[in-house]
Amino acid sequence: MLDALETDTGELHDETGDYHPSDVYPEGPSTGESDEDAYKRLAQKAEANAKRRGQLKKLTLADKYVRDPSARAAVIKRCRNKCESPDCAGHPTERTTAGLPILQVDHVKDLAKGGPDVPWNMIALCPNCHALKTYGENREKFRRLLAATARRLHEANLE
Repeated sequence: MLDALETDTGELHDETGDYHPSDVYPEGPSTGESDEDAYKRLAQKAEANAKRRGQLKKLTLADKYVRDPSARAAVIKRCRNKCESPDCAGHPTERTTAGLPILQVDHVKDLAKGGPDVPWNMIALCPNCHALKTYGENREKFRRLLAATARRLHEANLE
């Protein structure tokens, strides 16, 4: 971390000034530009950035939590190849190259927020349910449902 602070010049390397608010936030103020024109403008910007992307680097520091593989393995066994969300509308029938269902084992209370790395705090989710847990407008309510579900499934599998 000290190395990162020593190399920090304080210069902001953010190019968001090149974008319109509506490029990032659909509800942003309209510029009167059509979606087609906005796409062309953004695609040209991406092409220009791609030419110098190889030279662009940002020194970052991130915590990476060491996870217990037995906790994840327990959840995979528990889920029996199905999304554990009680509200799941069904996940894609597409399989991984290993022939397994596409499931993501996730912590209901995130490790970064003090959640434990144990099966009763973990749940197997299809990509759609995982996105709802992470980004959905009702994610807090959904997380409470998932927490109760994970604990119930965990306890049922211990009996």
